[in-house]
Amino acid sequence: MLFNYFKLALRQLWRNRLFTALNVVGLSIGLAACWMIFQLVSYEFSFDADQPNAHRIYKVVTDFTFEGKESGNTGAPKPLADAIRRQIGGVETVAGLYNQWIMSLKVPQASGKPLVFLDIEQVQATTTDYFKMVPYHWLAGSPARALAEPNEVVLTLSRAEKYFPTLTPEQMLGKTILYRDTVAIEVTGVVADLERSTSFTGQEFLSLSTFQKGEKAKDYTETWGGVNSSDEIYLLIGEKTDVAKLNKNINALSQKNSQEAMKNWGGNFSRKHDLLPLSKVHFTPKYAGRVRTVNKNILLALMGLAAFLLVLAVINYVNLTTAQVPQRAREIGIRKTLGSSRSRLIGHFLGETFIVTILACGLAFVWTITFRTSFSDLFPEGLELYPNAGQTLLFMAFLALSVSVLAGWYPSLLITRFQPTQVLRGQVSLRIGRNSFSLRKSLIVFQFVIAQAFVIGAIIMNQQMRYTMEKDLGFDREAVLTFQVPYRLLLSETYGNKQFALKEELKRLPQVAAVSLGNPPFNQNFSSGGLVYKEANTEVERSVYRKYVDTDLLGTYNMKLLAGRNLLPSDTVREYVINETAVREFGFENPQEAVGKFLTDENSHFSIPIVGVVKDFHTDTFSQKIDPLTLMTEKDKTGSFNVKLASSKPADWQAGIREMERLWKQTYPDAPFEYKFYDDMIAQYYESERTMAKIINLSTGIAILISCLGLFGLATLTAFQRTKEIGVRKVLGASIASIVGMLSKDFVLLVLIALVIASPIAWYFMDQWLADFAYHVDISWWVFALAGITAMAIALLTVGYQSVRAALMNPVESLRSE
Repeated sequence: MLFNYFKLALRQLWRNRLFTALNVVGLSIGLAACWMIFQLVSYEFSFDADQPNAHRIYKVVTDFTFEGKESGNTGAPKPLADAIRRQIGGVETVAGLYNQWIMSLKVPQASGKPLVFLDIEQVQATTTDYFKMVPYHWLAGSPARALAEPNEVVLTLSRAEKYFPTLTPEQMLGKTILYRDTVAIEVTGVVADLERSTSFTGQEFLSLSTFQKGEKAKDYTETWGGVNSSDEIYLLIGEKTDVAKLNKNINALSQKNSQEAMKNWGGNFSRKHDLLPLSKVHFTPKYAGRVRTVNKNILLALMGLAAFLLVLAVINYVNLTTAQVPQRAREIGIRKTLGSSRSRLIGHFLGETFIVTILACGLAFVWTITFRTSFSDLFPEGLELYPNAGQTLLFMAFLALSVSVLAGWYPSLLITRFQPTQVLRGQVSLRIGRNSFSLRKSLIVFQFVIAQAFVIGAIIMNQQMRYTMEKDLGFDREAVLTFQVPYRLLLSETYGNKQFALKEELKRLPQVAAVSLGNPPFNQNFSSGGLVYKEANTEVERSVYRKYVDTDLLGTYNMKLLAGRNLLPSDTVREYVINETAVREFGFENPQEAVGKFLTDENSHFSIPIVGVVKDFHTDTFSQKIDPLTLMTEKDKTGSFNVKLASSKPADWQAGIREMERLWKQTYPDAPFEYKFYDDMIAQYYESERTMAKIINLSTGIAILISCLGLFGLATLTAFQRTKEIGVRKVLGASIASIVGMLSKDFVLLVLIALVIASPIAWYFMDQWLADFAYHVDISWWVFALAGITAMAIALLTVGYQSVRAALMNPVESLRSE
């Protein structure tokens, strides 16, 4: 019996293969969106979820307030970990993780020539307490003794195999690694890499006691004033510990020890610590440090987006299926006459829907693979390694059953309402009135509300992205290359100060117009500090961003001086050039008044003159306002090259780049020449916004496509219901154009209704999105007009086929009595 039902369902689907194909495609798109977003969201929510005692692990983070502005830092003072361990109760384990940047290390070899590794990352100084809190599978060594003494290291298996490719973990124990060429460190443990998604990303763990001696000892015992994002402290608290009270005690301890250091920051500065649960570490971008974080609101928005697309697909299925109801009326009448019960008919049509859903799942898998390959930049690294196949299969099985019931239930109920006597007499009619057709019209309106909201959002997002890339930033960024001298080379005796000689060589190239050393105008590589302007009874204190540049940077970027002069060459800070915002913040009436005045550094207490004022320029993304800024010279802090090419034609650039690489290799033979065009570097700062814009653009296309499929089904139903009416009108002399207009006007009305509903919704959400930008486009009326015209054009093209087909039908056929 079941086999017969299955065979009949396949025959019916094949007989109406156009509608079957449309249903399969529509559902597959919605299912593929859910599938991909489920994989992404489940991966992000898996971070730290399998960590033992995760509910009792907290991270000590730091909040700053300066002049009313708040900011967060994932770090904490180095001495705080040991102070908590010794002086505060309710904490079972304290694990300090202090990131170490290793410029170079050597692994001695029996052959005599050591293996050399440069710029080693994911190296952390810690204690055995870390391994009590975060359990690893030990392949060699003992967690109780591995980091008990100075000059010891524990390696993950992936890092150990990199250093000792031919040895087993047991054979690696006792081996020596030379850090910074001279410090001998012994391997005392090898652990398996953490397979779960985690915020603990260290690969190389040095004993903290190695650094708690000599010149650096004070950093870990006495330096309470500084906070670095690479210094992290995790706490495993007791089951009954009051978190609020513990946080209060930690702040009291920190304030007591840092009171003297905080005086140097001025009265407008304050600092406090907070305990961030491990479950929130991955979802709090405010405290982003060396590990990737994600905004949970974005994940929730993506989940809502997937739900919307799936709902659109289900609505599309309902519309297309109900459009076929009149054509299947005779079949239903015969089935009822032969004894089919209501429940069997419902089961049969739900079975058809299930078959369509299974076919859609297969096609959704193809869409998913294709999309993941074509748009890999939209997915985080590590997602392909996340083993969630079982969860995904269960999710897709649940989704397939849910969609089958939701999409098939209403059409099956509608079909079972036919009376067999009326059907067999040819008296089937789905009246265009209140009942069933009003529901279909509502579904079409709902689809186009979503589609038009996406269209409006996509237009505004693309406007903002174009605005950020094309707006004048206050400097000339065209045809500029940037590259960085590695920090280890800047500090080395062999290569120190060679960047200045390289600069002179680059200036001689005919393909180069200008060269400067220092921080580019638009990047996040700057420091900040308090400066004070004193005059008579006036004292103004402001936090000012600082950029270290040479005397050629203003000319390289064509930055405009409004008053005064450029900086003079100097090895140390002797002069300031400030921006317009700093002029206003310190209370000067105009740029000319600022020149010649002195600003006092709060830390050094040196008074330094202002020699020039530069026109405001953007140093950060448009989400941030332009802040007070000073440009200054300092020889030891200029390792970034800014090269202005002489030609504006891309075809001429490669020759110049080859010459630059040749000179670079002559100067730094062991370092790769890695350059970036400045425009590309600026674009990277808007990566999250560009990613969101891509997602919205894709979603817009999907929403329009699904909505058009549903509209096509409604047009088919309308044309079928009004066949006789169209025939009568043609006999009475109606033109094809008038008939097409008659059939299309209802759809235009539906689209207009959808536009009226979608516009305020889209305006509200896009206004909220633009509020995150300090500089943004205005939402114009023409955006909504363009969205409406686009939607109506798409709707008319969609229904046009069915309208023209109905208008061209021979009235003899349409009026013939059955």
